[in-house]
Amino acid sequence: MNEKSQKLVTVAEFTDLMTAHIVAQRLIADGINATVTGESSPYPPLSVVDPIRVMVLEEDESRARELLSETEQ
Repeated sequence: MNEKSQKLVTVAEFTDLMTAHIVAQRLIADGINATVTGESSPYPPLSVVDPIRVMVLEEDESRARELLSETEQ
């Protein structure tokens, strides 16, 4: 694979870990490799809330966004 196809892009952000994993599993079920990042803050004593991101390969971004927009309707 070329370098561009390895780049991950964010297709959704959440503050709820469970919702992020549900969305990622929905994408995976449709054949899109998805991963969840940002599950823990590097600053837990400060109660900093980092966004939890669902990320896909750049080449799958448009299809992932299309699927996500269908589920929002």
